[in-house]
Amino acid sequence: MAIQQEKFDSLLKIQSRAELREQLNSGFDLTLPQAQQLTAHARSLAPAIKPLRLGIVHTFTSDLLDTWLDHAAALEGLELNTYHASYGVVVQEAHAKSGLTLHAPDATVLLLQREDMHPDLAKPLAGFNPEQQLSLRQESLAWIKNVLLQFRAQPIGLLIVSFLPPVLPTGPGLYDAQSQRSETAWWSAFKGELAEFMRSTIQSSLLLDMDEVAAHVGRGKGFFDWRMWYSARYPFAVSAARELARRIVVPALLSKHPKAKVIVLDADNTLWGGIIGEDGMHGIALGPEYPGNAYMDFQRRLLDFQQRGFVLAMCSKNNAADVQQVLTEHPHQLLRESHFAAKRVNWLPKPDNIRSLAQELNLGLDSFIFVDDSEHECAAVRSELPQVEVIRTPAKPILVPSCLDRVARLEVLSITAEDLEKTALYAQERQRKEFQESIGAGASGGTTDMRAHLAALGMRMNIGIDDVKAVARLAQLTQKTNQFNLTTHRYDERQVRELIDSADWVVAHFTLIDKFGNSGIVGLALFQLQTKGDALLETFLMSCRVIGREAESAFLHSMLRVLKERGVKEVRAAYAPTAKNGLVAQFLPEQGFEAIGDGHYKMALTADTVKTESAFPIVVQFDTLSGSH
Repeated sequence: MAIQQEKFDSLLKIQSRAELREQLNSGFDLTLPQAQQLTAHARSLAPAIKPLRLGIVHTFTSDLLDTWLDHAAALEGLELNTYHASYGVVVQEAHAKSGLTLHAPDATVLLLQREDMHPDLAKPLAGFNPEQQLSLRQESLAWIKNVLLQFRAQPIGLLIVSFLPPVLPTGPGLYDAQSQRSETAWWSAFKGELAEFMRSTIQSSLLLDMDEVAAHVGRGKGFFDWRMWYSARYPFAVSAARELARRIVVPALLSKHPKAKVIVLDADNTLWGGIIGEDGMHGIALGPEYPGNAYMDFQRRLLDFQQRGFVLAMCSKNNAADVQQVLTEHPHQLLRESHFAAKRVNWLPKPDNIRSLAQELNLGLDSFIFVDDSEHECAAVRSELPQVEVIRTPAKPILVPSCLDRVARLEVLSITAEDLEKTALYAQERQRKEFQESIGAGASGGTTDMRAHLAALGMRMNIGIDDVKAVARLAQLTQKTNQFNLTTHRYDERQVRELIDSADWVVAHFTLIDKFGNSGIVGLALFQLQTKGDALLETFLMSCRVIGREAESAFLHSMLRVLKERGVKEVRAAYAPTAKNGLVAQFLPEQGFEAIGDGHYKMALTADTVKTESAFPIVVQFDTLSGSH
């Protein structure tokens, strides 16, 4: 529906980008002038806007997207500097001195048509028999794979690939799904094979499925503007342009903003309709009938986000016993006790409880997203904890299930094994703390008690070196780890793979296993081998999940022993202070490194400086399946 002037004027008074996004996500249409006004307003809000360089390679008109790209970027705190390649030019941009490469984009988008891959794709696919269709798919895949490899060889940031859907419906019409020559089946198989190739071979890449965009906005007038297509080769109606722009900006945003890690959820009128303390177990709206089915769908959606790797936590002003009864006994409650990494169910102020959750989970507040139906609670959290992104659930239950679908920081570009097990990992950490307290090795315990606790954990460290299977997780660690991180250098998957493939670098990671479970990959060290037997410790980081178990020291000295065996005589390192990594300010001198000024350190690798494995309460082994130079 068109946005009324009174409502539009109220949007221009909002002083929070998050709140502005929340209001615009309610389904209002915007005119071009309104979008431009809101873009200017969003850019004026705090915090200061960040630059983002975008490159677009296109075989149909793309510059008319700029208004909507700028609008989507401004709502996320970004200002675009966009380069459009010449119309119809593709592979010419995939070389070292092209306009695209010289633009040095943070992200590059390929806006292609299907017939760019093969001229026969301009014809009805139903006109080809199955053998010809198979041959056509293989030839088309060969073309696009070659193009992607050429682009990926250049420093053009995240590579986003998309194909414009056909303007006309499928040839077999209503019969397409059953046809032996189904065009939909052909295209689905093509996308599946291309996605697998990109996942396995093209690091830092994303297949942006325009068919899904068309399904989202409506394929007819919602997606195509036929007047503009036939007159100017620009295909998009306003609704499609807005949605496509958002889906282009969001992946690029993820490299510029702190990653979200935790979704903190209210209970009443958020996970279910009504108030459990007043309505009781049988009075809350949660079940197969409206409005309870809307809340069930929201819980299903939250399980989707958990599978993406986000941790769920609860923060509710309630009697703990009432909430616990719903979690354990309500037949339609999908989120159970095990789905929450931590809970605060009490009558304390919610900002205080969120701070407490952050302390328990050992995560920064800027990694939290808070979801609540109360305008008062949302305002309180926004005021006291500006680092936390706040989402207010809609008053209409039918809008609740999708209220997080357009939150950019809840999108992911890849999913690792650690993401899938994140809630279980936090549960294991709770067990470790309880075990520590049970043997008297708590905060007031002495060194002897702590050593006894660590020894009792039965820890085993597995170190992998130059392991290409771990690329996605290692890149993720560099992008997410802030506290235990000496230099906070960030790398994407392509860059990590390049380091692994280089003879001048050693890329090492570790997992830690104890009696409560496997931590997954939680530590990374990047060593650059230099001349005259020197090496530079360029990156050293570790997940805060395993702090306090001497894993960081055992890992570092294990790798120093490896380097010593390879002939390295001296290792240099640096500590680059940030607002968040004060935790590691003394790490290098504590490990025996000598300060040489300006945050730089060195260590001669000798029997006196490099500690043996027996110095730590951890059994260390190396992954024999890892690569090596």
